[in-house]
Amino acid sequence: MSAKKPEPLNPGRTREPCPVCGEISYSLGGVHPQCAVRQADQKRMSRIKREQATENTSKPPSSVKPWQKICPKCKAVLHVRKKVCDCGHKNVIAPAADRRIES
Repeated sequence: MSAKKPEPLNPGRTREPCPVCGEISYSLGGVHPQCAVRQADQKRMSRIKREQATENTSKPPSSVKPWQKICPKCKAVLHVRKKVCDCGHKNVIAPAADRRIES
């Protein structure tokens, strides 16, 4: 018995590779549906990432741990025991939750 497979009588059409991912496409348009969505969302996602990057640099982190404090000058998160920030600012303020209110 032969281990070779016979040649097909009607060879199927050759499929083009997807221009986005490079794999052979199964859709009629030549682009996978998920690749088309990714390609369409690329501008929007890059805009959102840019906005998030600028948002993160301008605002201090919302979840400051009990052992951390924020420098008012450069908005860096520091350890509570650190007296001077890397930017040179002294007397870094502790988070409001840790400050005691004196009456």
